[in-house]
Amino acid sequence: MGYRDSHRCVTLAPMPRKRKSKPRSSDHADLAQAIELFIAEDAEMTQESVAADGGLSTKLVNSYALGLGNPTYSNLLKLCKGLNVTPGELMTRVDDLREKRSRR
Repeated sequence: MGYRDSHRCVTLAPMPRKRKSKPRSSDHADLAQAIELFIAEDAEMTQESVAADGGLSTKLVNSYALGLGNPTYSNLLKLCKGLNVTPGELMTRVDDLREKRSRR
């Protein structure tokens, strides 16, 4: 019995392709970063809890947190409810991030 007979090759599933998605725009990137910062500030908050508390799907919250989604006004209000912040607080954070980015 040779080496090839005693050692069979295992076929593995192919690796998923590297994600090429980028935020829709710099404004979407700032919103995404603001969402992630609010979630990071609360140890018990997750995208799943934001979705459940706001009445949104986890997939939708994830798309906003990646800067890929473009929330409607209604969904923005739901997102804020899930984040436990006012729309003004969220937009202030977005504006602060935009200003910080523009100074670079």
